[in-house]
Amino acid sequence: MDKIKEKVCSFNSLYKAMYKCRKNVMWKDSVSGFVKNGLVNCYKLQKQLLNNTYKIDKYSVFTIYEPKKRQIVSTRMKDRVFQRSLCDNYLYDAITKSFIHDNCACQLNKGTGFASDRLACHMQRYFRKNGLDGYVLKCDLSNYFGSTSHKVAKDTVRARIDNDWINYHTDKIIDSFNQGENPDVGMGLGSQITQLTQLAVLDKMDHMIKEKLGIKQYIRYMDDFILIHQDKEYLKYCLDEINKHVTGLNLKLSVKKTQIFPLKQGISFLGFRFYLTETGKVIRKLTKENVSHEKRKLKKMKKLVGDGVMTKANVDECYMSWKAHAKQGNTHNLILSMDKFYKNLWKEGSTNV
Repeated sequence: MDKIKEKVCSFNSLYKAMYKCRKNVMWKDSVSGFVKNGLVNCYKLQKQLLNNTYKIDKYSVFTIYEPKKRQIVSTRMKDRVFQRSLCDNYLYDAITKSFIHDNCACQLNKGTGFASDRLACHMQRYFRKNGLDGYVLKCDLSNYFGSTSHKVAKDTVRARIDNDWINYHTDKIIDSFNQGENPDVGMGLGSQITQLTQLAVLDKMDHMIKEKLGIKQYIRYMDDFILIHQDKEYLKYCLDEINKHVTGLNLKLSVKKTQIFPLKQGISFLGFRFYLTETGKVIRKLTKENVSHEKRKLKKMKKLVGDGVMTKANVDECYMSWKAHAKQGNTHNLILSMDKFYKNLWKEGSTNV
């Protein structure tokens, strides 16, 4: 048997993957039910994979409206377990080894905190050489996941993976997202494989910006990326080159969100607004939209507790996660205010928890 297949499909690998997949979502009936019979379910999944009878379950599709309206394609627990084992035991290392350091999303020891720190670092490095005078090119792709063609995604994986069994399953996962009018376009947001693939789709663009265009102050978080340079005209040239590259992938830059502006205005990134002071210090403030969204979210969660769908412990965990994110910025007074709001939220009517 293929050693890679053997490792990915081993019972221990699948069982470990299950325990990682259950984190923070044990309140869901589908997850708790799978984990309750975890030994049997992982054994069944292993047999299906080894005798080639494994099939991807039908996705759960729903729409969310915060922070913006978008369709979510949720992967079933069984398939999440397989994808986690696939990533942990082979795919992740094979795909990410070519990534630049400032490709920040969905990777080990990276995430929003890492990305925020890296942007602050780039701003400080720029200031030490050029002061406050400079410009920012901020880019965002229009409907990145929903617009990526399956061919582009599969070619991206195959350029990095030389294993027929791995490629067969990644192709199946990519092709399983055919919810829209065009069955060959669109990737689901709820899949670990598609997240990893989408990071890789723009890898060549990252190298072009860093190596060909020579932009030292560059950072990307999925499809949101930032370039800092002293010459506005050169950033316009960079924008043209980036536009050519993404057009070649049948993707489009967002007209609304893609812009060039003075560095002095500050940079909005991952829910924070980053400002450089006259001394070169970087100040991070949470955006008003981020705070308003969190308050609405907590109110909705409290209602779910009252309905018996969640427990207060679940909501506490979510709030603590937001606080950890908020603490990445200069937010001491804001957090005190939010703690007061959260405490008062539970005083508004009683709930059984």
